[in-house]
Amino acid sequence: MSRPPRPSFHVRLSPELKSRLEEVRGRKSLNREVNDRLERSFGEDLAMQFGEIIAAYLAPLDEEDRTKAVRLASELAAVLAAKPRKRAP
Repeated sequence: MSRPPRPSFHVRLSPELKSRLEEVRGRKSLNREVNDRLERSFGEDLAMQFGEIIAAYLAPLDEEDRTKAVRLASELAAVLAAKPRKRAP
């Protein structure tokens, strides 16, 4: 069973922006880099929601425990951000 074609459209980028994207894409295609960045931009809403939820849990902690919790959450976020995402079928 073949998959339906993915929707596409053309975007005009400034030469400077294209150059910056090419510099940071590593081994990914330029298309993959742009897709990843767009997906992450929509995740900012989730990050805000997470921040609001976790603030209630951090409030009763003393400064040392709050610092540890924030450090661990930051490490987790870095791991999740670095892990490749599975593509939707």
